[in-house]
Amino acid sequence: MKTPIVYTLISSEKDYFLEELWVSLYSLRQFHPEVTVNVLVDEPSKKYLERFPELCGMITNIVVVPVPENYNAKQRSRVIKTTVRNVIDGAYLFIDTDTVICKPLDNIDNLTCDIAAVPEEHLQLKDLTFSPVNGIKNVFGVDISDSKFWFNSGVMFVADTDAARKLYHDWNKKWEFSCFQKGQSQDQPALSVANKENNMLISELPGIYNSQVAMSLKYFADAAIVHWWHMSFIENQDYSPFFSLQIYKDVKQAKGLTADIEELIKHCKQSFVSPTMPVGKDHIYFLFSPAGKIFNRIYKDGGVASFLMNKCAVVLEKIHKYTKKK
Repeated sequence: MKTPIVYTLISSEKDYFLEELWVSLYSLRQFHPEVTVNVLVDEPSKKYLERFPELCGMITNIVVVPVPENYNAKQRSRVIKTTVRNVIDGAYLFIDTDTVICKPLDNIDNLTCDIAAVPEEHLQLKDLTFSPVNGIKNVFGVDISDSKFWFNSGVMFVADTDAARKLYHDWNKKWEFSCFQKGQSQDQPALSVANKENNMLISELPGIYNSQVAMSLKYFADAAIVHWWHMSFIENQDYSPFFSLQIYKDVKQAKGLTADIEELIKHCKQSFVSPTMPVGKDHIYFLFSPAGKIFNRIYKDGGVASFLMNKCAVVLEKIHKYTKKK
């Protein structure tokens, strides 16, 4: 693989982002031991990173990006992410740290577009589980409903072209506005607006390069990059050590990768406990709702509340059947 890889890292002892990088980078090196890897950091993260020589040994270049000292960790992370194109030269493949590479990425070298990314949830914008259209209009005053895709920014191929550099410039400015004027620090809304205002510059990258398994299993079996999407809106994620963060906790405790951790990374697609099962869109809506969350919590806790909830459920089912017949 000739296309360099780029990660961004803002991390300290209080989080698991360095451990995420370690896992992702180890998986990358199984397939591409010689590829150039640039890790963009702020100065405190560089000092923290350098405490781990084994991890640094897998990195080609550690690039310090100046960021305002008054920015919090998330803001520092996003300002670096939205300025990567205008910090380094040459084409690159950007990869989020909460990923595992599962096969060679050589076909990325054949891309000829300015920028490419995978659609969010592997769906068109109009079909997304939770539409961002109204939220973006409220923040930016821009209607993106005519866009075909809402792109996930976790994996992005970026060529070194004037068009790509302009989109990144606009992305950063849109992000700064949403973060500091509107209190919204997510980077993808700003990306969607920048993409629309740059004539839909972003091309669709095949789904295997950003398999968003948290919301879709469509490309999981053939995934080249699994993106684990660490979601705070699901309370119990013990069905996989990648979702529960247990693997990253183990890396932090061991201060490195043990033989067991390495095996888990190599076989991440088999990391799910049993029983686990896929659910459809209707179940997703319920599980993410306030009712779904509290019912699951009560059921898990057991006791009198769980007993009463089950009794009420039986009654509600009878009432629903009766009213449906009417």
